[in-house]
Amino acid sequence: MLTVVWVAVGGAVGSVTRYWISASLNAFAYPWGTVLVNVVGSFFLGYLVGRWGFGDPTPVRLGLSVGLLGGFTTFSTFTLDVVGLWEAGRITESVFVVAVSLVLGVGAAVAGLVVGRA
Repeated sequence: MLTVVWVAVGGAVGSVTRYWISASLNAFAYPWGTVLVNVVGSFFLGYLVGRWGFGDPTPVRLGLSVGLLGGFTTFSTFTLDVVGLWEAGRITESVFVVAVSLVLGVGAAVAGLVVGRA
């Protein structure tokens, strides 16, 4: 039960933080808020894995990874943003957002892993 509480609290904090950042930045032509939260979340998840490894899923670790970072990052909003650009005829821009998100997200996760292991 303690794990569920940690995940729920982390998820609430992560979701509200994501909403605040996305609402502040998504007023521009690109969904920069969504890209930013996914890249930052990828970095910190990589950091946690670098710090703790993949084993021993304690309630606090699950609260931070599944809860906080799971609530903070968003794949569904990312896909909706991309489809919205595509549907608006902004195909090149939608492909650009996908490429930037993947390259920066994976790069941030690797950087976080390296920093976490240092």
